[in-house]
Amino acid sequence: MLAFFCAYLADNTIGFRVGGLSELKDATPKTQQLVDSVRDEIIGQLPLGYDREQPLKLKSISYREQIVAGFNYFIKIETGWNRYIHVIIYEDLRGKTVLTGIELQKSLSDPIEVFDTNVNFDTTFYSR
Repeated sequence: MLAFFCAYLADNTIGFRVGGLSELKDATPKTQQLVDSVRDEIIGQLPLGYDREQPLKLKSISYREQIVAGFNYFIKIETGWNRYIHVIIYEDLRGKTVLTGIELQKSLSDPIEVFDTNVNFDTTFYSR
């Protein structure tokens, strides 16, 4: 696993430093997979009735990465009707994911920036 992590760092850290955010990137199948992996957690954080106008969609649009003890993915998500949210999804070195932050009322043009982890999540995640 350590070899994989070192190889990842060698290939993917150009343009940003450990702990800092990468440049903005277009969404990929991996970012959509990350969103899908925490879909229920995201829906649980949305206000009641958020999806009443139309069925909710969670489509990743763009993202930035942060290397920590694993990876934080700051992802812009379209939820439908030109509404957007930003989420933070943490992925540990074993590939386990958890939603750690969400910001509502974003627009397509809002930059993806660091924000506080504000989602109550199971802290035993880190000890598994």
